[in-house]
Amino acid sequence: MRARPVTFLHENDERVFSRQHSNSCNLHFNSVLSSTSATVLERRSAGWFRHANAAERTSWSYYMPRHILIAALTFGFTVSAHAEPPIPSTLYSAVRDGVLMVRTFDGDGAVLANASAIAVAKERFVTLCRVLDGSDAIRLVDAGGQTVDAFVIARDSGRNLCLLSASVAARILVKTPADVQPRVGARTYALADALGFGVGLTEGVISGLGGGDRGELLQFSAPVSSGSGGGALLDEHGRLLGVIDYRHRDGQNVNFAMPASWVDMIQARDDADTALQSMRDRAPRLARVGDGAALGSLTEEWIRQYPEDADGWVWRALAAGMQGDFVAEEKAWRQAGRQSPGMMEAGLGVAGALLRQQRFSEARDAAISIIRSNPDSSRAWSLLGQAHHGNGGVDEAEAAYRRALALDPWQMPAHLGMVSLAGQRGDHQAAVEGWTRLVRLYPSQIDLRWRLVEALLFSQDGAGAYRLLARLPPEFADSADGLFWRGATSALLGRPQEAIELFRASLAKEPSERARVWAQLGKAYFVLERFPEAIAALREAVKIAPVDPDHRYWLAVALKDGGHHDEAIRINRDLSVAHSKEPRIWRQLGYAQVLAARVPEGIEALERSLVLDPGQPRVWNALMILYRAAGRHADLIRAHANLRSLDAAMAESAYLATIRPYEIRQE
Repeated sequence: MRARPVTFLHENDERVFSRQHSNSCNLHFNSVLSSTSATVLERRSAGWFRHANAAERTSWSYYMPRHILIAALTFGFTVSAHAEPPIPSTLYSAVRDGVLMVRTFDGDGAVLANASAIAVAKERFVTLCRVLDGSDAIRLVDAGGQTVDAFVIARDSGRNLCLLSASVAARILVKTPADVQPRVGARTYALADALGFGVGLTEGVISGLGGGDRGELLQFSAPVSSGSGGGALLDEHGRLLGVIDYRHRDGQNVNFAMPASWVDMIQARDDADTALQSMRDRAPRLARVGDGAALGSLTEEWIRQYPEDADGWVWRALAAGMQGDFVAEEKAWRQAGRQSPGMMEAGLGVAGALLRQQRFSEARDAAISIIRSNPDSSRAWSLLGQAHHGNGGVDEAEAAYRRALALDPWQMPAHLGMVSLAGQRGDHQAAVEGWTRLVRLYPSQIDLRWRLVEALLFSQDGAGAYRLLARLPPEFADSADGLFWRGATSALLGRPQEAIELFRASLAKEPSERARVWAQLGKAYFVLERFPEAIAALREAVKIAPVDPDHRYWLAVALKDGGHHDEAIRINRDLSVAHSKEPRIWRQLGYAQVLAARVPEGIEALERSLVLDPGQPRVWNALMILYRAAGRHADLIRAHANLRSLDAAMAESAYLATIRPYEIRQE
């Protein structure tokens, strides 16, 4: 009888390999093979060969060198005469249960993060520490969907590796032997829970050795995503090469893993400083609830006690940014960089803080400096785009944004920059396409869907916005924000009464932009010429957001049409000082002054509006009426010529009302 190929064998996985021969000998192996157990295996194999019959001695296994057979059994793969590695599907089936999904939760049971964990011993798993910081509960999920609680039993914070204990069975992955060094170009596989969709396998190669600040990391090209952190980097035989350290690296498939040998050192390097770990746990909790002040107090104590800990300075920078102190944020990022030279995150933080201070030229130089040493940094290119954008370099900004997206199609700030540029150009279709891409990339972020609805409304596509909103599940469509956007869509579709009802339903809940809801409610009342209600709603908007010029502008419009001319004039005068380049403000100021019988001032304001934007046919029409009443015939003729170039039908009506009577009298 022909011998069957040996099947996969894994650590802590005992299998019986039988050969049917005259003596019915059974071989029973445990794959945790030290040099001693390997010798035992060799002796048992040799014993079997001595008893094999003639037919079996002619089989492939008889002629296979014993060291190849031993290696096959030890490292867990099906072998041939040349010990060829398994195909990916076979390898995946063998190692799938060696990586579990990690879920972390807050005190309310909401999921905070997804990650992966590697089975390294019975009921022992390794994952990344940073994923666990600030969580109230940790759970592991196996391939069958079983969920169990997990607990940290050792923490090597310096290397970002944590050892977990959990009562769940898993296939323990065999580590690559210490004397087997990875080679650049060697095939690798990433086994991880990418994006929380379940443990999957991706293929790549070792693309570099000596990565990281101290040159100890493995660089590989197998694609990974959020949730892959803590997953397994495997060699072509399914042996553990390293622990994937996913931090949304820049560039395409530029990923790193910590060597598998570090796993055995976690307990020896376990942090004994409970005070420092307490700070590491509290910081993300405070950031999560947006308590910048408390986070600032925590980080003050952190950097006082541990001034050389770069993480403390990173959290200090984030706290300062949350509190709007961008100068302090910049200083903290710079200090983090000094404590951890080569930390690109610190350089990116400095550039971002400079942007928030509107020091665009310095931010540009900081981004360029990062790009010189890290040309594949998508975040640096995105920051460069924002710096050019802030300086008015539209073409340079677009080129930088496009480069960022070529390196990382998920780079949200670059997408937002492209959408902003489209808005500046008045290219509403491009803005809609940009938001559509973001919705597809981040389907769980409902706020992006609201921005897409807004873009559709700006492009006057009320039907498209209605269809998008109609597809939302009730928990979103009937939320405070969902009701608001449904109301805005109804308003655009010419259904103001329906819009009013939806806006009021939104206000009965807790919309994220309450002032905006009041403002849109006021505009809906305005369309129905219900001016007292429009004014009341717009006053609420101004009360909530007094510095928003748009709310004040629309309040002035409602006041003007509601007969409150003097208050409308006061608001528009204030706005014209702060926003002197806005033609609509001068236009409304002029209308209000004319209605208040202050015609010369009104004419002057309307003329100022037309200097800023000559393409306003209604203003030219109003001026023709005012010029005729003031006896300014030459100005009347000039205004008519301008109006005729914009709207021939309106110009003809204005001519018959203002110029033709004068001509008749002259005949």
